[in-house]
Amino acid sequence: MIRLAALTIALLLAPINAAYGEDNPQVHKKVQQALAWELPENKCVPPKAPGKSKQVTDDLGSTHTEWDVDSYTLERYQRKENRWKKCEERYKTRLVKDFETLKNSAQYGLTESQAEIILGKMKQIQEVLVPAETTPG
Repeated sequence: MIRLAALTIALLLAPINAAYGEDNPQVHKKVQQALAWELPENKCVPPKAPGKSKQVTDDLGSTHTEWDVDSYTLERYQRKENRWKKCEERYKTRLVKDFETLKNSAQYGLTESQAEIILGKMKQIQEVLVPAETTPG
């Protein structure tokens, strides 16, 4: 994952096009779209676990989950879980594409305030894709 600091430098060093300055209302269409972008709602809902489960450790030391439900219920849960994982993957793929679109909007020329707004939106995406507890330092 590309670090936000490197992207900040890239965006701030991007050429600022005088034709699209703060005093000129003609902002490129791609920059307008980037400024109007909002984080889409994640409609993926994880399935509720069926019945009771317990963690079991075997003789070799590996741990696995055992469910106190019939096989049909467990298979239904596993299908729901697979659908949820695919939904999450599609959502994250969309965010990665949106991240690239926001990053690429810098090529059309940004003012400093526009760059800060877009960087804030990119940071929102990064926080969703890489939760805080997994990022070092």
